[in-house]
Amino acid sequence: MKDKLFSNWGWKLLSLILGFVVWVTVLNVDDYSTTRQIRDIPVTLINTDAITDKNQLYDIVSGETVDIIVKGRRSVVNALGASDFTAVADMSKLSITNAVNITVTANSSSVNNNISITIVDNVLQVELEEEQTASLPVTVTTKGETAEGYTTGIPVSTPNLITVKGAASVIERIEKAEVQVDVSGRTSDVTATCTPIFYDANGDAVSGKKLESKVTGVSVTIPVYKTKTVAVKLDTTGVPADNYKVVNVEYVPNEITVGGPADVLQNLTEITVDDIDVSGCSEDLESTIEISKYLPDGVVLADENTSISVHVAIERNISRTMTISANDITIENKLTDYDYAVQFPEGNTVVISGLSDEVAKLTAKDLKITIDAETLSIGANTVELSIKDSDTYTVDSTCKVDIEVTAMP
Repeated sequence: MKDKLFSNWGWKLLSLILGFVVWVTVLNVDDYSTTRQIRDIPVTLINTDAITDKNQLYDIVSGETVDIIVKGRRSVVNALGASDFTAVADMSKLSITNAVNITVTANSSSVNNNISITIVDNVLQVELEEEQTASLPVTVTTKGETAEGYTTGIPVSTPNLITVKGAASVIERIEKAEVQVDVSGRTSDVTATCTPIFYDANGDAVSGKKLESKVTGVSVTIPVYKTKTVAVKLDTTGVPADNYKVVNVEYVPNEITVGGPADVLQNLTEITVDDIDVSGCSEDLESTIEISKYLPDGVVLADENTSISVHVAIERNISRTMTISANDITIENKLTDYDYAVQFPEGNTVVISGLSDEVAKLTAKDLKITIDAETLSIGANTVELSIKDSDTYTVDSTCKVDIEVTAMP
């Protein structure tokens, strides 16, 4: 038995060697070399301070991800995915065309030694822009309607100023920082913390990857007041041009709804506008005024319409000379059995002035000239006529009359 085991050992060794060669051959045929494309490997940027330290910002134009072709043993290559590789772009090596090469390596050194990597497009392209900073006041707006009979007061925000930085092209578009608070159905003060949103001149929201602000929340308090309807009183100031006068003042609305603290509203009955200036005017004056500036401290306007339309009618005065006769003079308190004779020693005219429409239709009787007989004595009396001004005219000059008082026989 022992002889059989050790006999023909040469052939047996040869058989063993041939078996091993066959096994290696089969293994190599089954695990052949292959290539495979792996897509969308994220590119990591390093040394970005080489850009940001120059007060510049970058925006990736192309190359945020990269594709590679991997070559190696089938058993190795087929097991690989995007997460097995690291793609890097070194921003300190940015070219004058704002491009930088991408390098890709396998995360495992053993894998890295057994494959070859070809990058499909090995360039990352960026766009550079100057960084800019702006400080913006916080604008508070409301959404919804308070309960009926209530209105909102002036909001208070903390902070009331926001500093934002970002690409110059983005910052230059921003017009305001706004927060919005819902006041629907409220009858008491509203407190909220809101996220500010940046808007451009067209009212569109402005955003950007590099837009940064340290303020992420704004604390807002909005007082809610009861409302009250009060009258509007309007007066003019100044004097129109010579021979002109204000004949009428019309304005709408003549009452407004306001809100404010209860102790302030309690004593508020009207809003006075007394600075409609007609100085030197020779024609009608039309004006639109913002009523809010005439409100007392702590009072806010609750009406949607914030303005008052004013029309001041201004007309020209004319002068008219009127002839007076004795019949136009009424002597009051006459004594019985006395005769009163009126004469005009120097002329019998008076001059009045007023609006043309009013003055043109006046008669001497309309002047209502009277003389009190109790002031007269027996004999000759000289009296200067005293004629009162009226709402439609003024007396510019008058005349004297002689009155002879005699006892009748």
